[in-house]
Amino acid sequence: MAMDTPYFFGSRLLPTLADRGLMMERIVDADERLPEAQEAGVKVLLGTCVWGSFRPAENSRHLERPCVGLADAERSWMLEYEHLILATGGRDLVLSFPGWELSGVLGAQGAIALMTRYRALAGQRLVVLGSGNLGLETARLALERGLEVAGIVDVSPHVQGQRELWTPLAERGVPFFASHTVEAVQGEKEVGAIRLVRVDPVSGLVAGTQHTIECDTVCLALGLVPNVELAYLTGCRLSHRPELGGWAPDHDQEMQTSVEGVYVVGDGSGVCSDMVTNPRVAMDQGRMAAIAVAEARGLLDRDRARALKQELSTSRRRAESAAGDVDPDAWLRSLVLAGGMDVVVCQCEGVSRQELVDVCPPKYLGRSPARWETKLPTLLEGGPAHPDLLKRLTRAGMGHCQGRRCREQVAMLLADATGVGMAEVPLASYRPPVRPLPMKILSAQDEPEAVREQWASWFHPWTKVHA
Repeated sequence: MAMDTPYFFGSRLLPTLADRGLMMERIVDADERLPEAQEAGVKVLLGTCVWGSFRPAENSRHLERPCVGLADAERSWMLEYEHLILATGGRDLVLSFPGWELSGVLGAQGAIALMTRYRALAGQRLVVLGSGNLGLETARLALERGLEVAGIVDVSPHVQGQRELWTPLAERGVPFFASHTVEAVQGEKEVGAIRLVRVDPVSGLVAGTQHTIECDTVCLALGLVPNVELAYLTGCRLSHRPELGGWAPDHDQEMQTSVEGVYVVGDGSGVCSDMVTNPRVAMDQGRMAAIAVAEARGLLDRDRARALKQELSTSRRRAESAAGDVDPDAWLRSLVLAGGMDVVVCQCEGVSRQELVDVCPPKYLGRSPARWETKLPTLLEGGPAHPDLLKRLTRAGMGHCQGRRCREQVAMLLADATGVGMAEVPLASYRPPVRPLPMKILSAQDEPEAVREQWASWFHPWTKVHA
């Protein structure tokens, strides 16, 4: 749930979500392929996360084979593998505005999960930000489940998604607020309304055009971002591909990454606009990787594997040619103009946009006499501003959500403040565990005897001085 719904959705989550057994039942009911996989002999582990990926290397010589770290509600353990297919999906791109911390603001994909997989969306009247396929599909599902869609908002003057998705919504009277952005979301503890303002063709604000729409839920359909944490930890080469949602793993025609035996499929390989409405695209990528693995393991002969791959190649080329349908940069420009630089960009640590670009120290050091004066121009003397350095200096991205809500916005603000393209802003690093885990779960992991015997050598300089 923490991955599908923003951390601060908070009190709006229904009590039924705490019923683990009920949620497992609903997950199975929501996807008929899960029982099919079990019947085929696949071991399906529900309620289990992958929190790390490890390969034998200089600092992990005790590993004999590549492995991933797994955890459920009771324990964690390591699982070795010969081949690995990463189908990690994508997450909502989140951009901030005044009031985005209120309960009732969430990503569109999180809303879709709550409406379909968990059947537990607490809301009645929605406003959707973004008119791409993701936003239109969110609105369609909401109407299908008896909710009211108070409007779809976009900085663009035209609907960005497919006409066949928009037409039924228009026929049902769903308003489209073209060339608008968010000035603020209003409410005490929960969303009560959203205030919009019109923007001109260059994302400038049009004075005197503010108006308010009553709603209890705001869905951000500003785009999806590939979940690349595990690909990064596995050592896969990543490239910045704006048309695929940002940083995505490089892969060949068979979906194999730069690491032999490791494959990536679906939104985790790069977000494709068509995947929102056509799950077959991701399924075909999964089949391509599975065929390649089966061939590598000797379960398919070369001729049969070649024939199966040929069946998939044409449809995959068509799907992967589709570009994104929402302009995140235009959205961010308009939101900064409408809300200013004092809007919080990192909710967990309370870092504002201005504090980020000014490289301000954490607020808990506010009374310290040792305040530093490091600013972006000084940092740039050593090369491109790295998000990791900004994280250490400002704590932006170092909170509960592990940067899932602010990572992309931090990079976009850095690119804008330093006058470089997004591809020139380095990818912020990932470290295990890539999922928040209780210490009591990780505590079951003990070092092998060989590591324990040489433990002091890890701290050799310290032990030599303090022996």
